[in-house]
Amino acid sequence: MKAVALDLDGTLLNSKKEISEENKNILKKLSENGVEILIVTGRPYPITKKIAQSLEIPLTVICYNGARVMNLKTDEIIFEKVLEENQVLKIVEFCRKNKKDLNLFQDDIWYVEDLESIGTKYYKNNSKLEPTLRSFDTFDNLQMIKSIIIDENDILEKVEKELREILGNSVYFTYSQDKYLEILNKDVNKGLTLKKVLEKKGIKMSECIAFGDAHNDLEMLELVGVGVAMGNAHEILKSRVQHITDSNDNNGVAKFLKSWKS
Repeated sequence: MKAVALDLDGTLLNSKKEISEENKNILKKLSENGVEILIVTGRPYPITKKIAQSLEIPLTVICYNGARVMNLKTDEIIFEKVLEENQVLKIVEFCRKNKKDLNLFQDDIWYVEDLESIGTKYYKNNSKLEPTLRSFDTFDNLQMIKSIIIDENDILEKVEKELREILGNSVYFTYSQDKYLEILNKDVNKGLTLKKVLEKKGIKMSECIAFGDAHNDLEMLELVGVGVAMGNAHEILKSRVQHITDSNDNNGVAKFLKSWKS
């Protein structure tokens, strides 16, 4: 094992959005022994940075579901792939027509057109981010790092189907939570970006262990040598990986890493 890649919510973080001492200690020990540690999350960089820094070890940060890679020391963007303007325009048009809560992300700022919508309040409560009110018509540049539509999962599945008819395979759809349909550049997901980062470090995907719990972790868990679903993970992940550990509230990451003999 030369690398460990970790999702945050539902994986490294417990239900209180904290990293346990057990998880911190095992990651610190591995890092001191030369193992590359990577955070791979759907979260925006500013709130990912605070969590990553709390580990107090050298880290690579992959955020926005693989759309951006950051240098934690310098805040330099190492890699980025955005949604193109024509794609975003189609998403905006669809959401306005169908009265869906659309959230756009650009330059680490979260933009909405309605501060009082259910979706805005829900995301604000979950992410602890502050939304910026702005008409999507006022952007000089509509290239976005990602967009999120917020609704109940059964409704989002219908939305995804309709948007696929409009956008085809020109974008990547995923769910970071049941209520979050995320739309990104077609050439990014957690697995693809992790592979690019590891290749630059001279590490093969077969030499990496990855942990996750949600749909947006699937590509990553399937591409690495050892993909591990958390005990609290979606059933689709558990059915498609070889390893399942304890839940995020029971130090599942630390338990698996302590028991892994390779």
